[in-house]
Amino acid sequence: MKNILLKSLPPAVLALLLCLVFIVPESTELLPSAANPELPLGSDLPGWYGVKTQESEKERELLSADTSFSKAIYHHINPITDQQESPSVNVSFVYSGSDLNNSIHRPERCLPAQGHLDMTGRDETIELANGKILTFRRLSTRTPATHPGEPGLHHIHYYVFVGSNTICCSHYERTFQDIYDRVLSGRVQRWAYIQMGACWGEEVGITEQQADNYLRALIRDLVPRQIDWNAIKN
Repeated sequence: MKNILLKSLPPAVLALLLCLVFIVPESTELLPSAANPELPLGSDLPGWYGVKTQESEKERELLSADTSFSKAIYHHINPITDQQESPSVNVSFVYSGSDLNNSIHRPERCLPAQGHLDMTGRDETIELANGKILTFRRLSTRTPATHPGEPGLHHIHYYVFVGSNTICCSHYERTFQDIYDRVLSGRVQRWAYIQMGACWGEEVGITEQQADNYLRALIRDLVPRQIDWNAIKN
């Protein structure tokens, strides 16, 4: 119902609602996200091998101090050769703090700032291994070559936001939900921004379809075990 309301609002009204977040009193209590911050590492996720990575210093500087991170790189394990396959898939869980505006990534803004060009996006539904169907936002970008004559890289990104009882793939829907909770319910959800990405192109010897297949396969296997589905209401 709230999704329909959000889409039907005139831009001026929506802008006014979004501005409310600046005047709503902040709560000292955060309801935890339904997304588990402990990513499976090594061979803990069947069919995959995960290695923990660290957030960058720039990420820590840009986001508020109570933001937390969980990151890893995954490779698919070939069931016949038992070897790691390309491409690698980068997984990032970013958990918001009490400051809604300074503790969550919005990739449509941060990726161009990191040098990504020609961004296009669309919503994609993916059926997970547990039978649940989730809608993700899929972004395509490219980064130019660092040296003349070399091919650049193309990138695919899938992302979704997971609150204490809500999942959505729209930054504006998440913001609206947060304002709705704070104003009408006195609740503050801690959101997890879940992003998975892989690159493709001549430089890495992977086609777009291959990279997309690996991404969707990891989403199908990983996401079901990282979310407390009993807490999700939408």
